[in-house]
Amino acid sequence: MRNISFSVPHGSICGLLGPNGSGKTTLLGCISGIKQPESGSILLNGKAVQKMTRKEIAREISVVPQQTGFIFPFKVLDMVLMGKAPVKEIWETPSLADRQEALDVLERLGIRELAGRTFQQISGGEKQMVLIARALVQNTKIMLLDEPTSHLDIKNQVLILNLIKRVSFENRITVLMTLHDPNLALHYCDQIILLKNGEIMNQGDTGEVMQSQQLSNVYGLEVSLEVTSRGAKVVVPSCWQ
Repeated sequence: MRNISFSVPHGSICGLLGPNGSGKTTLLGCISGIKQPESGSILLNGKAVQKMTRKEIAREISVVPQQTGFIFPFKVLDMVLMGKAPVKEIWETPSLADRQEALDVLERLGIRELAGRTFQQISGGEKQMVLIARALVQNTKIMLLDEPTSHLDIKNQVLILNLIKRVSFENRITVLMTLHDPNLALHYCDQIILLKNGEIMNQGDTGEVMQSQQLSNVYGLEVSLEVTSRGAKVVVPSCWQ
């Protein structure tokens, strides 16, 4: 990646859009401290992420990965409670209040019945929702989500993104998430960053960035913005028209 420079307004939702291989996941990895940038610095409240410990970062940033490699038979409730690890001492067990908070988040996501099942036994979409629940329990002011709607049906896509939008607004959480679907970005994001070949092609308010020509240039596919009968804007590939 190169020539990357941007900031996200506090309490807003920013979408990272671009074709496969454009650098969206790599960028999230650098921001979370999982990857190291070759040059430059990433500042979190004025402090370089590269100089922070993993625990310090986890107290400020929660991450929902696109995939997870857990192989141990953790129960879903225990997976969600891992979100409390950054504020716990070594060997300190979750409190009853922590457990209730985790159950409440699972309830809000409509998956409380999964609490006693093992993480490996549930579907890919359910795993995604559990990871989002873990991030919400972490109670950070910054949340990074890598394709939060992957593996989810349309109902749960709407459920998850509505919840993220509400939590961001109510708790003043800054959200940065990668998305494949530009229509979801149109509806849920306040800001947009368009990436291509590891470079930022455009960034700014959603209404300004999400224009037909800019999207066509980034994706290499002719698209247009249409308005539905209810007044909603949608991105439509020209070959569908």
